Amino acid sequence: MNNSSNNRHFISFGLALLTALTLLLASESVMAGVLKWEALSSTEQSVLKAFQGEWESLPEKTQGSLRRWAAKPAAERVRIKQRFNDWSKLSEPQQKNLTKQLKRYRAMSVEQKVRIKQWHGWVKKLPETERKKLREEWKNMSDVERKAYMKVLQEKYGGR
Repeated sequence: MNNSSNNRHFISFGLALLTALTLLLASESVMAGVLKWEALSSTEQSVLKAFQGEWESLPEKTQGSLRRWAAKPAAERVRIKQRFNDWSKLSEPQQKNLTKQLKRYRAMSVEQKVRIKQWHGWVKKLPETERKKLREEWKNMSDVERKAYMKVLQEKYGGR
């Protein structure tokens, strides 16, 4: 091989090596998308301090979820924690029932959802004693009994 050919091979090899190293580093940074604790903002560190010791061992997806959590307003985080605590107090059958109801609600048309929201708004305006009675008796009533009961409530407290 002549000198010119050696130079071309050396340059080609160097470019191939540089490309391979670049790809390796890029794939490593994609695989190692886990952030170091120090890379978090001070606000994120403050909100997520309970995870500091294990932060770098958490999967990237979990870290992302926690960072989205930390970005929420404090009032929203409090509300979510309370709802989670309420959920965790439910029995497994109650959780399954609520999950089923949520799936059914999500499958409803916009008009059906509007009617349900109006219904809930109307029920919230009833006196506590009526709401309690409604909660206790509703699940054991037939459709005919429910309609009759609603008619009595509407006459007593005004229509929806």
